[in-house]
Parts: sequence; structure tokens; C-alpha cells
Amino acid sequence: MVERFVTVDRDTPMLLPPDLRDWVADDDLVHFIIEAVDRLPLSSFKTNTRGCGNAQMPPH
Repeated sequence: MVERFVTVDRDTPMLLPPDLRDWVADDDLVHFIIEAVDRLPLSSFKTNTRGCGNAQMPPH
């Protein structure tokens, strides 16, 4: 079963600023949210397994 997800790479630098993490403070809530979502059991989320339509964003 092939899942068509858009590749998400938070470590890829952007043109301006060179690193996306430069836009948010070290103590910003977004860092907690990313950590919390990475720990969730996301296997129960439904994905398009038929392979039609655009690529999907991964559940996390």
C-alpha cells in the first residue's frame, strides 16, 4: 500500500531567513506542539490509499 505524501522536511533551509527556526523564539509554543504531535499514534488516521488526487500532507 503506497501512500502519496508531500515530503515535509523541517530541517531544509529557506531562502530568507536561512533557517525557518530563526522566525520563532526558542521558547515558542510551536516547538512543544511539534514534539507532542510527533509522539501521537497517527496510524489510525485515514489516508488516500487509492492513489488518486494530489499528494497528501502527512498526518503529523
